Amino acid sequence: MKLFKSFSLYTIASFTEAAIAFLLLPLFTFYLTTKDFGTLSLLTSIFSFTMPLVALGAQGAISVAYFREDKANYPSYFSSAIFSPFISTLIIFSLVFVFGSFIGNYLKISIYWIMCVPIFCFLSFFNNLVLVDFQIKKEPINYVVFSLSSSTINVLLSLLLVIVFKFGYAGRLLGQYFSIFLFSLIGIFILYKKRKILIKQINFKYVKDALWFGFPLIPHAIGGMVINMSDRLFIDHFYSKEQLGIYNIGYVIGSAISILSTGFAQVIVPFSYELFAKNTVASKIKVVKVYWLFIALLAFVVFFVWLVTPLVFKWFIDPKFIEGSKYVIWITVGYFFQGLYLLFANIIFYLKKTKVLFYVSFLNVFVNLSLNYFLIPWLGPIGAAYATCISFFVFFVTVGGFCHSVYPLPWLGAFTKTTVDYDENYK
Repeated sequence: MKLFKSFSLYTIASFTEAAIAFLLLPLFTFYLTTKDFGTLSLLTSIFSFTMPLVALGAQGAISVAYFREDKANYPSYFSSAIFSPFISTLIIFSLVFVFGSFIGNYLKISIYWIMCVPIFCFLSFFNNLVLVDFQIKKEPINYVVFSLSSSTINVLLSLLLVIVFKFGYAGRLLGQYFSIFLFSLIGIFILYKKRKILIKQINFKYVKDALWFGFPLIPHAIGGMVINMSDRLFIDHFYSKEQLGIYNIGYVIGSAISILSTGFAQVIVPFSYELFAKNTVASKIKVVKVYWLFIALLAFVVFFVWLVTPLVFKWFIDPKFIEGSKYVIWITVGYFFQGLYLLFANIIFYLKKTKVLFYVSFLNVFVNLSLNYFLIPWLGPIGAAYATCISFFVFFVTVGGFCHSVYPLPWLGAFTKTTVDYDENYK
């Protein structure tokens, strides 16, 4: 019951944030020009690209360390894990400072906004660490309050600056950056004063451990961005922005299933890591039972989306987007496989075998780009939906196969009372 409650809270938080972003988009179209949206899109892309280079996977390293290391050493590990992202931020900022004018002139964006990117990436990373600490210590209410408070300030200030003060795209950026800055200060207070895990003691053994854990995840994060963007770029190249707009409507609706996956991924970390640490067949069967429930839930959602998609497009979507309905089911199935992948990624993070994601990411990017390149010209935009579905399936099968080879779970044990011996000696 506690697990279900946590899952519900995380899902509500994810759904609320996604809904706010979705509802704000049409509203801002009345107050921002197409050029404003273009500038925002470029800066958002730069921010998204820079974020994994700043974070260096430290959040995942901290989550694993909480359960694998002595709890008394957790504050030292937490503080040490921040060292590399801090240095990375300084390096990126220095590069932007030197080459910022060239980048700004090329993209036709003010150098000052570009220089803000690494700074606010680090502050955003810091805010994420607060959420990570809430998550691994099973405090979903604190997680939801902190997350939704930040989103609320972001939205209200953006609306005020864009609609009332007519600041254009700068108002939207200022709203986002101010909320990041404000909650990073609140986060420092929480971690330093309240939770006492932000300390001055830096252990370079932990710095190295966090870096080795997170570094292979950088290509993984960037690879995910490529997969999420490549289909749109290919459709725009081979067809038109009109076709891209129709496809994007179907994609947004089809990918809504990821809200469940995100909520589950957030709650399963402390639950599964705690049971993995016991390293018994019984504890693993408990994890597997929850995994099967999640798989059943995702499968039901896929079936539900298939049933209601025609009704959604008939009653809630403008008729000019009706063609987008054919993309929904394939995107939904793709994100079903992406949700299954998260189950095995959870195991990889716990085992600290993130190097495998380094190699798998390159494979998946190659598969996705190849499929988009051949299927879209051949089949039309529906080829992009097929490519997304197949890419996520390949990712799931590859990672799942690796996990089963190094850390087999008693998948059938959830349906039987057998106590088959499993290898308990995992590194």
